[in-house]
Amino acid sequence: MTNHNYFFDVNLVLDLLLKREPFYPLATRIYNELIKAGKTVLISSASVAQIDYLVAKALKQQELGAMKKVLLNEFYQQVTIVKTPATSHDLPDIEDSLIEASAKTLSNALVITRDRQFLKRSSLTISPETFIAEHLSSPKMSNIPFVDISVSWQMKNEMETAFDKVLASNWYILGNEVSQFEQEFATYCEVKHGIGVGNGLDALHLILRGLGIGAGDEVIVPANTYIATWLAVSYAGATPVPVESNELTYNIDPERIESAITPKTKAIIAVHLYGQPADMDAIKTIAQKYHLKVIEDAAQAHGAYYKNRRVGSLGDAAGFSFYPTKNLGALGDGGAITTNDDELAEKVKLLRNYGSRVKYYNEVKGFNSRLDELQAALLRVKLRKLDEWNAKREQIATLYFENLKGQPGLPHIPAWAHPVWHVFVIRHSKRDELQQHLNQLGIGTLIHYPVPPHLSTAYQSDKLWKTGDFPITEQLATEILSLPMSPELTVKQIGLVAERINEFKGYTS
Repeated sequence: MTNHNYFFDVNLVLDLLLKREPFYPLATRIYNELIKAGKTVLISSASVAQIDYLVAKALKQQELGAMKKVLLNEFYQQVTIVKTPATSHDLPDIEDSLIEASAKTLSNALVITRDRQFLKRSSLTISPETFIAEHLSSPKMSNIPFVDISVSWQMKNEMETAFDKVLASNWYILGNEVSQFEQEFATYCEVKHGIGVGNGLDALHLILRGLGIGAGDEVIVPANTYIATWLAVSYAGATPVPVESNELTYNIDPERIESAITPKTKAIIAVHLYGQPADMDAIKTIAQKYHLKVIEDAAQAHGAYYKNRRVGSLGDAAGFSFYPTKNLGALGDGGAITTNDDELAEKVKLLRNYGSRVKYYNEVKGFNSRLDELQAALLRVKLRKLDEWNAKREQIATLYFENLKGQPGLPHIPAWAHPVWHVFVIRHSKRDELQQHLNQLGIGTLIHYPVPPHLSTAYQSDKLWKTGDFPITEQLATEILSLPMSPELTVKQIGLVAERINEFKGYTS
């Protein structure tokens, strides 16, 4: 089963609810398989009134009217109703047009229908028979996406309320929702200040600018990280100085930092990679010795703890990303800075808004990097669930450890770290073959990250680094594989992933 969103048209719903022969067995199998696979069955809001009416009419004719409420309630508890947008009728049949319009609001959406005319007219349709043949014919096939961000649909009523509130306010930039989210996120991270910005990269960049770090300065960065960590340094005009990772944790190795420090070094960026905190006390000890600033790249670690302290509160400042797949993800781009430094907070607020406190009065050459009011409203809703989701991720990680017990290449967790499992990464000497094996069986995986920043084309023009300079990081890039990880994963799905890995021949690190 591919990673699609699936709508049921009205006829398929009626086949299911009214047990209409000869279609009922097919509709039931599709419905049950989607639910079992953890997929959300979707219904266009335009279909609801028609479904209610036709079910009531049919049951009344069968003198089973009392069952109507029970049947529909049970069904509506299992499905998600998608709001149908206003649309022109592209198809001759208005009902088909409305269902198609709902499907177009989601990515990778298909409508399962047995209406032959609808199948001919729309490229977004699939017949029940084709669905069975393509997705349910192989008993070994799974449908386990690498990440499932459909959790937002479970909160659709709250999300829609937040959206409507912003729409009604007629205030879309740096309004009450941003201000409230900044306070709530700061409290969550156990700091004084939260500042919403456009994305995680901007968060790190503006921290550096706010600290006065720029041309001629050097900033210590991990060799093993997403390139955004390096780009932030480059955007500020400074030079990234990579330090090799610890081979067990994959985070920056504190024991290697001191040798990379020069008179030009002004800061250390510690990345909490994959949601696991870096060894902050060791890093801060070195920073204090050389009077350096410490910046946390917490883009993957919302809610993680280091020695019972939240990440985001451990350095001079921290940058977060709210990219949709993050543990706390927006419905678009977004980012935030957290800090206890009053002066830095004021500087960053100035820089994010064209260098202006008062409109049209610009004090410095600033930037346009503001968290969107709508995204802030949606993030406020999701922030209330973050600890619950992180707890589910921790349960999933525990199950991975149990099901893959005895296998080499599993994550190493220091006693002082409480990760939030943004991703679950294993190492494998035959990584590419294992990934292909899993993908062929319908299990989604990703590589974080296939090209180290120092070997990327973006930094090759600097001619500062070459292959072999960071052997641990380079080896990791050939061996690491991220397994499916999201709060919606089921025990059965985790077991299937582990089973497919365990059956792969030659599992050696």
